[in-house]
Amino acid sequence: MGNLVEILINSVNMIFDCADVLLSSLSDGGLLWAAGSGVTLAFALGAVVQSNISEGILAGARRWHGNIDDQFSSIGNLVDLIQEKQWTLPQALLAELLNNYGQLKILIPKCRTNAASARDREHRNVLLKSTVGLCLHQVKLWAYGEYAAGTLTAEDIHNLGFLLPGENGGHHSRTEATRVMAEVSVRVLSSDLIHVVVDQSGGENAAQVVHGWPTGVKQALIVIVSADTKTEVIRQMTTHLHNDIQMPEGSQGKQFVIKAAFLKHIDDTPHFGNEPTFSMPLTTEDLIHIIDRQHHEDFEARVQAVDAHRRELESLSAADADAKE
Repeated sequence: MGNLVEILINSVNMIFDCADVLLSSLSDGGLLWAAGSGVTLAFALGAVVQSNISEGILAGARRWHGNIDDQFSSIGNLVDLIQEKQWTLPQALLAELLNNYGQLKILIPKCRTNAASARDREHRNVLLKSTVGLCLHQVKLWAYGEYAAGTLTAEDIHNLGFLLPGENGGHHSRTEATRVMAEVSVRVLSSDLIHVVVDQSGGENAAQVVHGWPTGVKQALIVIVSADTKTEVIRQMTTHLHNDIQMPEGSQGKQFVIKAAFLKHIDDTPHFGNEPTFSMPLTTEDLIHIIDRQHHEDFEARVQAVDAHRRELESLSAADADAKE
């Protein structure tokens, strides 16, 4: 009986994992935390992830998907722990979390009384769902980054109500790290903002590549290094293909190298793909020049794509004509 319950639990967890991947591919915002929000990550390679954890920890993780009281209790536990430990969440994330929790503390008791209207209950349901999503995506991703950096322990992650990637109820082996290489491209948007796209690398098999996240991958590591000093200026996790990243102060007029790697687990050894170089503008004229060059490069890429498509159609047409003869 115990094995059956465990199988059911892990099946449910797999469903939610699949939903996470779908949300990541469909949204550049919403419940998911864009990489531009700044999940800084210093990788703790070789971190130990338990493969057989206690029923109590599993029960805590399941409460995020339980009834209204379970979900509200999980949110309250998370908020209390963050405040007690004085952990430093990004300011906007903490403000939204505290605001939502404050509203829920009023709404949930009220909705148990006759004074509550249908609109009150609808508001409670929507706010509860969005706050659970906030915790399971943005707060969890922050916590994973802090764990990899050594700021939080595995016990802290479990106390927050989360499982570490690869943890389960036992009798399941950890999935192998992905070998799919990432291809990263950069567009300069302003004097301190860039747009980064992380996609699957085509290499010699470009025609066989399905663009987007590789199977089983829900996060990527983006690293930006100063071309002059070789020092790392950005290291952050993302759940998005498209990311707006704020460059650090003093980046104007300097060159940087960027690379990315797809990860199945936060402690996987990253396998980086291409490493393009880009420059941040020092003056308004520099910015105009960079944006103009990017427009020309985009136009040339579209022309090449159209030309390749034309040649393919001509080849198919010729093959069809030969077959008819």
